[in-house]
Amino acid sequence: MKMNQLIVERESDNIRKMSRLSIFNQKRFWMQEEEKQQTEEILIEFNKLKLDEPILKLEQQNLRKFCKNFQSFEYYNGEPICINDYFIRILPVGQRCIVSSYQGVTILQTINGLKHKFLSSLPGGSQKTLIGRCILDCFLCSNTIYIYDIMQWSKMDMSEQVAELRYFWIKGHILSQLRQDQELEDYNFEWIPVIPSINELQKTIFPYTKNGLVFIRKDSYYFAGVNPECFIYQDEFTDENFKEESIKYKFDNSITLTLSLFQNELKTRDGYQIAQYQSNKNTKEIVDAKVQITNKELILVDIKDPSKFLEDPYSKIVFWKWLPRLRIQ
Repeated sequence: MKMNQLIVERESDNIRKMSRLSIFNQKRFWMQEEEKQQTEEILIEFNKLKLDEPILKLEQQNLRKFCKNFQSFEYYNGEPICINDYFIRILPVGQRCIVSSYQGVTILQTINGLKHKFLSSLPGGSQKTLIGRCILDCFLCSNTIYIYDIMQWSKMDMSEQVAELRYFWIKGHILSQLRQDQELEDYNFEWIPVIPSINELQKTIFPYTKNGLVFIRKDSYYFAGVNPECFIYQDEFTDENFKEESIKYKFDNSITLTLSLFQNELKTRDGYQIAQYQSNKNTKEIVDAKVQITNKELILVDIKDPSKFLEDPYSKIVFWKWLPRLRIQ
């Protein structure tokens, strides 16, 4: 009797253990199913994302860290230069963005917070080109991506190469590869042309709205922040929105600057203090400040929410201050 009782107890214990294990497995299965369903719903919502929908705003701190990767330009200060040592390019009006491809996915992210995933023929941009990685500095205009510069291609760090080699690589390797698989692309990739001389500007036809003339030294490298070897010039011939800004400036000698606000100080991207402004926040903010330019000082007129998260350099103030003397006909 005791043996039979022990056998019955062991079998009952085994049944309890099996039932617990089956319940645990069932719970784990349903948890996995719920996770799959959630990921599928997220992917469905993400695929519905279009450019005409409201822009997704990321946290300002993360967006500010992202914007530090961009190379920005000095403004032309009137110093004479040897034009043969520089590339000439005209930038399009659009959102500055980084296009990165890795592990079968291509991600587009702008300085205004828009983030979109798609497939491309870049290294690591799809299942066909799974190996490698690519990082491009671009401008997004509606459904067209204009390639401005390259930071990484496969295992090569292109930011350590001179501009002449980087532009040759974009035009010779990247564009040819993207145009071979045009049906695979969700966006149209185009190239911001390099103009050999100022005389060629009138002969060149641009398929986009112009936003300033950029001079880039041929032996310059790509690095984050203000690059003194790259400067921008804007007038009515090179920027279609220049007339409005010029009229505002003639009216009250004021311009709008994108500045960083931290510890009650308004500073440019390269660290020049513009004015004092009382703020209750201890974190760094990016704001649009209307500044009046006089011969002796800068007067802060107004502050509002930023239109972009890329601060302006101090040379923009100098450019607008000496604007009548810097006109290039």
